[in-house]
Amino acid sequence: MPQAAPTTSMSRDRVCVVTGATRGIGRATAIALAKLGAQVVVVGRDSDRMDEVRREAERTANADVSCIKADFASFASVRRAAEEIVHRWPAVHVLINNAGINAGRRQVSVDGFELTFAVNYLAPFLLTSLLVPALAAGAPSRIVNVTSVFAHMAGVDVGDIMFERRRYSSTRAYNQSKLATAMFTMELARRLASSGITVNCVSPGLVATDLMREHWWFQPRWLRVLWSRWLLSPDDAATRVVRVATSEALDGVNGRCFAATLRPVSLPGRAHNEALRRALWDLSVRLTNAELVVPASRARAPRGA
Repeated sequence: MPQAAPTTSMSRDRVCVVTGATRGIGRATAIALAKLGAQVVVVGRDSDRMDEVRREAERTANADVSCIKADFASFASVRRAAEEIVHRWPAVHVLINNAGINAGRRQVSVDGFELTFAVNYLAPFLLTSLLVPALAAGAPSRIVNVTSVFAHMAGVDVGDIMFERRRYSSTRAYNQSKLATAMFTMELARRLASSGITVNCVSPGLVATDLMREHWWFQPRWLRVLWSRWLLSPDDAATRVVRVATSEALDGVNGRCFAATLRPVSLPGRAHNEALRRALWDLSVRLTNAELVVPASRARAPRGA
């Protein structure tokens, strides 16, 4: 059953950055935030698709939608995008890490890393690290990471994170990236505690998007029609993401995961392994060359984003 639309409104000085905002959940999330009155920064790699999102958002009577081009398969592109965001918006209030792929075969990024892990995890890790100063300037602010129910079925092999020795499986690679996202959420929340920045994740459910477009069992049109009948729509999934990004009920809530309601759901058991989380963090810093600068502690303001 479709979810009710969020009732929260946002003032136009609230800057919301949404990655992967040209398709599926990200697109629906960007448009929903525009309807709420936020300044929306659409991040994507396809300029034409970003313009389409901006035009659709403008029909909501909110013309304050901007586009930043970024290819998450390239760290240099992510760095350029972060630099532009910080330059244009010194204070950011919401960062939604939604961009993701599910590659059908093993590929490598521009930087030589397994593509699914690079796009779904390393690039968001890098972007978030670079935007923390702007998020601190906009505090109270929120980081919302989109994970998946499949994270519960995953493992993270820090010794072979790129599937260089293990047999590659697109399912295992995708699930690993989503478990890593949940672990990143918990570890970042711990490191940013008392900074005025909260970090949570959303497991939006099974959603009818074209994330699986490289897989044969998604390509036939008649199968896509069946998926759309059985699964959540991108709009329904976006409602869950926007709720976590904007609800006053989550003011100050940190390091949790949410799904269909504002009641937290369980994070994957492996995400609670502190030693593994720190090992993944150290590996991520090494691979991205992005050290987190933790802002000075500050008292929590009475409202959330």
